[in-house]
Amino acid sequence: MKTFSIKLLLLLLIFNLTSCKKENSTSSLSEYKYADLTQTINCSTLDSKLLNEALYTFENDIANFYDNKQKNVIRAYNVFTRKAASNNKPVLQEFVSEHSVNVAKALNETGIFYNNGLNYNHDIIKCIGENMSASGLETTFNALISTNSMGKELFQPALTGKASSMGKDKYLGLYVALEYFYSEVNKIDFSQMDFEKRDAELAKKTKTTNPVKKIQSKSATNPNVDFNKRPRK
Repeated sequence: MKTFSIKLLLLLLIFNLTSCKKENSTSSLSEYKYADLTQTINCSTLDSKLLNEALYTFENDIANFYDNKQKNVIRAYNVFTRKAASNNKPVLQEFVSEHSVNVAKALNETGIFYNNGLNYNHDIIKCIGENMSASGLETTFNALISTNSMGKELFQPALTGKASSMGKDKYLGLYVALEYFYSEVNKIDFSQMDFEKRDAELAKKTKTTNPVKKIQSKSATNPNVDFNKRPRK
């Protein structure tokens, strides 16, 4: 009877450990909006599906906010990273989507972040370093990692003027998303944010500040103004 009890206890212990392992390897993210797009990030020991979702969500957010009309991702990278490196930091509450907040929470559960910043000892950093293709940047990145010197401030100068590389090299883009976007999103309490209301107000503001509409408005209030007429000298 005693032997049977011990065997039963061991079986229950093995079952619990297996269940925990499965739970930890599964993302808590309930919705994937970009699963049908090309999965450019492939890290064998990590949840690549979640990482691809993180990249596409980030690019969508910055493109919608910084280049509302053209949705040019490279242009959005340029503005976002320039602001992130300056004292005029991006106000994430103005444009972060609710989906990004959920992605940030799922990423946080994987241990990618540590002490409110990117965990440079995480496997994601190794994966990014091994797959980054941006000329020159991958050398600097891996050199900083290998010497345990990696830090936002040290790698930041190398990113200056490299928006095109960020848009093309998806591993570099993922680093930017994790370092400058999701790590900051996790520091903000969005529990009281009404995303629909904010987006509606932003759309209204964008519409009313359209330069073409401003000219039309001035012309309507002063019908004598002819914008095609040269002023007298």
